[in-house]
Amino acid sequence: MMKRIFGLLLLLVSSAALAVPAAYVHELHGDARASTKGVSRVLEIGSTLEPGDIVSVGQGSATLKFEDGQIVALQQGARFGIVNYQYNKTRVADSNVVLSLLSGGMRYITGIIGGTRRDAIHLQAGTATIGIRGTDLIMLVDAAGQVLATVQDGVVSFANQGITTALNAGQGSVAPPNQPPRAAVAVSQLPPAAVNAVAGLGQKVMPPNNPVNVQASADLVKTVADATDKAQKAADAEKKVAEAKLAADQAKTAAEKAKAAADQAKAASELAVAKAAATAAATDAAQKVTAEAAAAQQAKQVAVQGGAPVNAGTAPPTQGQGVGLTPTQAPVDPATIITPPTTTTPPTTTPAAPAPVVPTPVPPTPVEAPAPLPPPPTTTPTTGPTCGVSCS
Repeated sequence: MMKRIFGLLLLLVSSAALAVPAAYVHELHGDARASTKGVSRVLEIGSTLEPGDIVSVGQGSATLKFEDGQIVALQQGARFGIVNYQYNKTRVADSNVVLSLLSGGMRYITGIIGGTRRDAIHLQAGTATIGIRGTDLIMLVDAAGQVLATVQDGVVSFANQGITTALNAGQGSVAPPNQPPRAAVAVSQLPPAAVNAVAGLGQKVMPPNNPVNVQASADLVKTVADATDKAQKAADAEKKVAEAKLAADQAKTAAEKAKAAADQAKAASELAVAKAAATAAATDAAQKVTAEAAAAQQAKQVAVQGGAPVNAGTAPPTQGQGVGLTPTQAPVDPATIITPPTTTTPPTTTPAAPAPVVPTPVPPTPVEAPAPLPPPPTTTPTTGPTCGVSCS
């Protein structure tokens, strides 16, 4: 009996040790929450996500990155569910993914799984399903339940009520609630509200879609955010030192000079503490950059050994192509530009705000939740293949 109990405990410990998060919050502007079986928690940069989680974005936007490299960018007000995520690194073809956009806007880019076996990716948006034959697409579910799908790169199948429409790069289609999708048209011919929402998502700079060690990458982005915050605090403290020096120079009476001297000493002390914290945080981030790069390289090697194509999940996604937008440069990982703060001499005249030591990433302009799409003209749908939750 004791052996059986010990065996069960060992199995539980082994299972817990092998549990790997499906994804992590790579970027967050504003607020977001995740709920699992009714239990809600606040998300931060570096928070990890599991199958069964439903992510809700409040004011702002969120970018999620999965273990195999696939990326989900969520608009303000979006609700998104990780229905199922099984990434078999040693046999990629056996992987399976089911993701669901419940409301709002989302941009999706495939990773190792989609680059190896496209029919293993199942995307749901409202009552519609999306079949992946491309790498980059945008979906919207408005308040009325209408679904919009557009393609940035590749081809997708857009299905609803048993009718399927193929969409090429630069095309889109709308499916009213419980109705087949309309014929594919150029994005510029879609309702203006939809086009505006697509432009916002299409212009968003996305991270590379390479496979990652989720925990290592989550720790890195969290450390980078902390280092950036500490560097900004050091810059603010340095500004206060300059202001205190100016106040001391302008002091007239003995009392004013004594107070100014005390303020200057306090500001200098706070600056020393802030710089020490910023230097330590920058050093920690630099070490984690190296560790995360090694973990990502190992993840790619394991994926290739597991049957993934060598070029799967390696090229940074193009920005804005397929919807008539100007492509933007691929992003530079902020972790690669973190440096310890430098010491500067406070000015003796009117101080200017010093430049931040660590460039603070500029958040993209939040895209407002799309307005309800106007009902498209009614047409008689043609028959087509029956669609389930599967990809062709």
